[in-house]
Amino acid sequence: MMRLIGLICVLIICLHAHGQISHVQSENTYIAAGAYSHHFRDAFSSASNPACLGEIQNFQSGILTERKWMLKELENTYLTSCFPLGNGGLGIALQHSGDAGYNEQGLELAYGIKAGRLQIGTGFAWLLDQAAGYPAISFGSARLGICFHVSDKLTSGWVLGLPVFGIAGKTNPERGPQFFNMGFGYEFRPDLFMSIEIEKDAGLPAIITAYTEYRYGEQFSFAFGINCLAGAIYFKSGWKKNRLCIQTYILFEPVLGFSPGIALLWEGKNRKG
Repeated sequence: MMRLIGLICVLIICLHAHGQISHVQSENTYIAAGAYSHHFRDAFSSASNPACLGEIQNFQSGILTERKWMLKELENTYLTSCFPLGNGGLGIALQHSGDAGYNEQGLELAYGIKAGRLQIGTGFAWLLDQAAGYPAISFGSARLGICFHVSDKLTSGWVLGLPVFGIAGKTNPERGPQFFNMGFGYEFRPDLFMSIEIEKDAGLPAIITAYTEYRYGEQFSFAFGINCLAGAIYFKSGWKKNRLCIQTYILFEPVLGFSPGIALLWEGKNRKG
């Protein structure tokens, strides 16, 4: 355990000291917090940690759209699906943000397997940037993640992401994302979950995101979170009927303002049910 902690510390120091400026696509971290749990995972969770796909038991799909900072030019759409495959699960995600002046399109494939209390996952992402009047630029990256069930209620894990190809610019070159994430989730009860995630992108300060979700019965859910670096807070609520769930959320950042969004989730029957 001490060796693992030491390795994590070295990774964080290396990313801080030697990391290049990296290009990261528009993120929705605040909707993917259920990766470190048994009962709060959904189709978006693999965006936080691909290892959570190792425990998937049914087909799951989701689509969301949000307008960052209430600007049409920053509108973001995210579509994802995942399903059981072999001893684990496979996930695919498509993302689009921006307008005709500048837009980004992303594709990601991820796979996770389960080995006892440990889950291991890997993912590969492709990002295409297109600015009006300029040639398109593409980036490629890979990530590796683990989830470890310390107990029935506590889950921990980490994700390491590294660029594979793509460099933009000469004076201050940008590469694909280089990052390290570490997260912990605790289920007090099947209807109450809390998590904390630390994200360190190369060349940027570490971001700590805390999250709490409560479910009332089988139909309603309420969540609250805070981004400790920017002081941004967000609220999320959802309504579920049978296997269909509708969620609305809003993020407030003191300087930039509001980012509202809506998500639609659907899940199939449990393959063990």
